[in-house]
Amino acid sequence: MAEFIATEGFGGAGEQGEARVFEAVKAAYAGEEALGFWRYPLRTNETMREPDILVADPELGLVIIEVKSLPLDIIGSVSGYRWDLSRPYYGKMHLNPYEQARKQAQVLGELAVRKSGLTGLATRAIVAAPLISREEWDSRFGHLLSDVPMLFSDQLTPAKLRRALEQTPPVRYGEPLSDEDWLSLRRALGTSGSVPRRQVRHLQAPLESRRKIDLIARTARHLHAFDLQQELIAKTIPPGPQRIRGIAGSGKTVLLAQKAANMHLRHPDWNIALVFFSRSLYDQIKFQVDHWLRQATNGEVTLQQAQHKLRVLHAWGSKDQPGFYRTLAAQVGVRPLTVDNTPNASPTAKLLYACKALLDDAKATGRSLQIFDAVLIDEGQDLVHEEVALTFEEKQAFYWMAYQSLRPVARDALFDSGEPEARRLIWAYDEAQSLDSLTIPSTRSLFGEAGAQIFGAGVTYKGGIRKSEIMNRCYRTPGPVLLAAHALGMGLLRTEGMLAGLTNQRDWKAIGYDVEGQFRSGNEVTLTRAAENSPNPLSQFTPDPLVTFAAYPDRKAELQALIASLQHDLREGGLQPSRHLLIVVPGLEWQPYNLQREVFQALRAAGISVYLPGNKDVNVPKQKWPNTDPNGFWHDGAITVSPIMQAKGNEADVVYVVGLDHVAAQEDSIKLRNQLFVGISRSRGWVHLSGAGMSSSQLKDEIERVIASGSTLRFTYRQPRRQLDDVD
Repeated sequence: MAEFIATEGFGGAGEQGEARVFEAVKAAYAGEEALGFWRYPLRTNETMREPDILVADPELGLVIIEVKSLPLDIIGSVSGYRWDLSRPYYGKMHLNPYEQARKQAQVLGELAVRKSGLTGLATRAIVAAPLISREEWDSRFGHLLSDVPMLFSDQLTPAKLRRALEQTPPVRYGEPLSDEDWLSLRRALGTSGSVPRRQVRHLQAPLESRRKIDLIARTARHLHAFDLQQELIAKTIPPGPQRIRGIAGSGKTVLLAQKAANMHLRHPDWNIALVFFSRSLYDQIKFQVDHWLRQATNGEVTLQQAQHKLRVLHAWGSKDQPGFYRTLAAQVGVRPLTVDNTPNASPTAKLLYACKALLDDAKATGRSLQIFDAVLIDEGQDLVHEEVALTFEEKQAFYWMAYQSLRPVARDALFDSGEPEARRLIWAYDEAQSLDSLTIPSTRSLFGEAGAQIFGAGVTYKGGIRKSEIMNRCYRTPGPVLLAAHALGMGLLRTEGMLAGLTNQRDWKAIGYDVEGQFRSGNEVTLTRAAENSPNPLSQFTPDPLVTFAAYPDRKAELQALIASLQHDLREGGLQPSRHLLIVVPGLEWQPYNLQREVFQALRAAGISVYLPGNKDVNVPKQKWPNTDPNGFWHDGAITVSPIMQAKGNEADVVYVVGLDHVAAQEDSIKLRNQLFVGISRSRGWVHLSGAGMSSSQLKDEIERVIASGSTLRFTYRQPRRQLDDVD
């Protein structure tokens, strides 16, 4: 079926004609195989700007349509590809529309061939004139021997439009695409075909090898299909706020980075902030933004060149690294608060205390916070808190601060009269990964009574861009591992009933599950992870379980078993210590740090190199300033041992969750259950769970039931303490 994406709402100068042609193209391909974009993000010095309309057709290849919405009387003369005008058209006295489209077709064709390997891919270019009929054009210029392919106003019916495209001579000659080649072209034009590929060394053994490194290499070579929802999120620019709810591993960070890059390239005059909570994500997010800038400009634009307008900012920041809060404090003219001069509390609570104080200062002084044209927030679940004292006028302080930092969107071009004022605040979150708060960052909980006014009526903006997206496809974590993470994180198989979770079929299906049964107390419900929503193929390559669990009599025995398993992974499995392996520890307050120290000491005694996140050096206990690297999470040649709080946003092929007795001691703690979910969902492959002194614990029995369930969970529904239903 045809899929079309308008990357921004129509309404700008000259865009009515483009909208008319775009709608005509959509109608012409209704019920057919095609992929189309209005303003596909490709901009180089050679092409100057992105194509007006791009159509990918399995028969024709790539077709670029350059739209010129000008009346015939403006065109004074035509010479070859050049149109000389009798009066200025947006400041220009001559146009060369076909040459523009031809260059775009050339560059995009080369890019698609490089990414897809389709050396026989055809490309075409055509100029659309939606205000001029064929007869009118011929009456003026029909005598000219021009070979410019044209699409006129009386050719915008489905049959005539398709015939015009078919008769357009190729810029690059090629052949119709097979079904397999068509899938390759779609991938090449989408996010899945452009994501930086993992560098895993080539197979050193036959394909049937069960060494972990060889299984990882096979998995890394797997090509994901074109994902329409990813493109709708990454390539569209909403004319107002947008909420993105995505399960762990769905690619939220990658898509936000791509979205920020596309915004900058489309609107280089905008001030844009991409904000996140975990400092260990700094390098990862900067790398992603830089990648997408280069990708869309053929390497001509980098983050270093763009960073005066496109800023990657930690939510708080520090003296040596600007952050979102500190930037706004400078705007208001107040001295920013630091971790040390805020009340003793969690990192989130400390930040929100500072944000509330800044909002109070701005209100008292009457100073505006407005700096940005768009703010994109990653890890949105970690920037809210249920404490009323940390809210500002019944709104979540961080989000209201971010909203107030935005300039209103220009109303004339983007909204019908009567629409409320809008600002481009875009936030992504997964409430199951919240480690400090039970508040879900829905519009209502963030903005209170102002939420309806901020979002306005309806579920889409003019032009079709959705105000809210739910991402259900997990690319990182294999299906069996994600199923176990949800089951244990929500307590679905607890004897006493689930602790947290979704309470209706619609919301379970929205995050990628097939559901049987009604959510009524005492009813049996069956959940199965739909294969298409967990495309990681690792479970197809090995008969061995991806999730294992072992309970030990004491910590010493648990750590001895951990060391033996790590040594096996390094020697027989062929894995590298850093990024292939990760050890995470759960617990509240001091617990995870004490256990981190125990694991560190045991591994060092066994001669294994260890890195503790935030340290400047490897193989040393937790360091204090100035011997620190607040952004550090990995160190080449060393295995990272991290509290789960610090591991968020990172991932590894094999994850060891050590010390589950901390969770067992308070197995009904929703915060500890969320930690368990986050720890398990860091995995791209295998998860090993372990604990000490758990022989008679309820959690031990629950974990064993979850693992024995395989790919299908059956549980008796009881109303949970925490509902995660989508209320927007």
